[in-house]
Amino acid sequence: QPQPQPQPQPQPQPQVESKTNEASRGPGAPHKSPWAPENVLPDKKKGGLKSRFRQHVNPLSRKYQMQTEINNTWPNDGTFIDPTLPLHIDIGCGKGGYLLSLAQTHLQEEESDSSSSKEQGEHPRRNYLGLEIRPSVAKYAKERVDKWNVQGRVDFMGCNANVDLDRILDKYVHCGGGDIALVSIQYPDPHFKKSHQKRRVLTKDLIDTLSKYIEEGREIFIQSDIKDVLDGMRETLREFGDAYFVDVIEDLDEYMEVNPTGVPTEREVSVLKQDLPVYRTIFRRTSVEFKEHVNEGT
Repeated sequence: QPQPQPQPQPQPQPQVESKTNEASRGPGAPHKSPWAPENVLPDKKKGGLKSRFRQHVNPLSRKYQMQTEINNTWPNDGTFIDPTLPLHIDIGCGKGGYLLSLAQTHLQEEESDSSSSKEQGEHPRRNYLGLEIRPSVAKYAKERVDKWNVQGRVDFMGCNANVDLDRILDKYVHCGGGDIALVSIQYPDPHFKKSHQKRRVLTKDLIDTLSKYIEEGREIFIQSDIKDVLDGMRETLREFGDAYFVDVIEDLDEYMEVNPTGVPTEREVSVLKQDLPVYRTIFRRTSVEFKEHVNEGT
């Protein structure tokens, strides 16, 4: 069992910021996002949150176009013991098992290195943040942090990454002082129907945001057990991020055989138990400085 970790500072009463597009909200719509605590209802039978949830939501629906509530002083609000550490951000984290397991593994390595006076291990110290669009799932993941004894190093946030990622990364980099060490997008909703493919998480705008904040040499890790989904993400990154990211595997017909993070997701465990393939690759940030797009005619 890992030794108890230093406790984060008590969090002040949060003053949250959230902007809502009045036109998109429409008359009679809620003024707070679906991730606001008062809008996430507990499971009536158990008195707490259930562990089984609906699989998919429509990220383009009006309520998921609202900005999530974020403490004005985040990440310096006690969420992280040291907000200057590099951040691993997992987009579409689900119930959070992957990040919790990864963080716990790395913390155990840190403690082992410290107790034996070794140099820093293979995995440098990081903070971990999971983003999840389903409100009850995000809350469930957040409630697991204390049980895994990784408080102060792991957090989960309910949001739509295509709406909030720029604001989240900006606050972490410029207010917290840490950089973005790794972005992972794993087993995203496939949205098989052609008419639904515009709902997929990896968009041109998301790639622009990642290009803006990720520093040279840092990476985006993508994987899926559905070849078309991985290929789609790969082609999107190559098309819209060609100046800023390079695929570490040049051949589009080749994939990474092993998960480079060393920890599988819950979905990955299930897939591998069935002896099914997983398709993976990594995109590494180049040295090209990001340039904001300027609308034509301006």
